Amino acid sequence: MNAFGFATLTATALTAAVIGLAGPAAAAPAGASNAQDTVSQLQDRGVRVVIDRQGPVGPLSQADVTSVRIDAEDNVAYVNVR
Repeated sequence: MNAFGFATLTATALTAAVIGLAGPAAAAPAGASNAQDTVSQLQDRGVRVVIDRQGPVGPLSQADVTSVRIDAEDNVAYVNVR
């Protein structure tokens, strides 16, 4: 592989990594201390929230958010809690 091909491949991989990491970081509302806060902040933004409970989970106010996935096309947030 020549130097130009290697540089192009490296730049593409780095760009994909940055874009891939930026989405999830922006998905969850900042400052939420529990699952209820996260859900409330998303709903305040007009996003429909679907909650997926992983295992036996008590009230959302005592649960932790493990991930948030935003489907911008349908304006839905999938929130995993435990």
